[in-house]
Amino acid sequence: MSRAAIFVTVALLALACAGSAEPQRGRRPAPAASPLETIVQRSVPGQSGGEIRQVARDDASWRALWAELRQGASADLLPEEPPAVDFSREMVVVAAMPTQSCVSQVTVRSVVRARGGVVVSLLEAPPAPNCRCYVASRPLHAVRLPRLEGAPRFVAERGQTPCGPSHP
Repeated sequence: MSRAAIFVTVALLALACAGSAEPQRGRRPAPAASPLETIVQRSVPGQSGGEIRQVARDDASWRALWAELRQGASADLLPEEPPAVDFSREMVVVAAMPTQSCVSQVTVRSVVRARGGVVVSLLEAPPAPNCRCYVASRPLHAVRLPRLEGAPRFVAERGQTPCGPSHP
């Protein structure tokens, strides 16, 4: 790259950074995401089941949700007792994709307050088209975070889980 091109690139980056430091009038800052702690994130081999998008804010709903997550899973993958959660201060968000034919993953990316509720951002990554597997699996992700009130709204972005070299 020539010196002139480097100079122009650096100058444009400096202008972009300087411009972004100024708050835009009439716009509210983006809501801050709550810190997430993963309880479990895995793809459970051989497990069948549908989509789950739930928030647990008490022990009874957490136990029922954990029992649903464990159906068809061995105790070494998901223990019988759900992990402890202090529901006076915390809540749990769970996302599971329907059973997939191969390697896949679901990730709770963020949870933010928005207009009287909470928005849960997910990344769903089903298997790439070239994947070949012997056992179907069900991806799930459960996170613990500080308690937020309001109805949840789940927003999912689609990705793809690679399984090896792609074939042209």
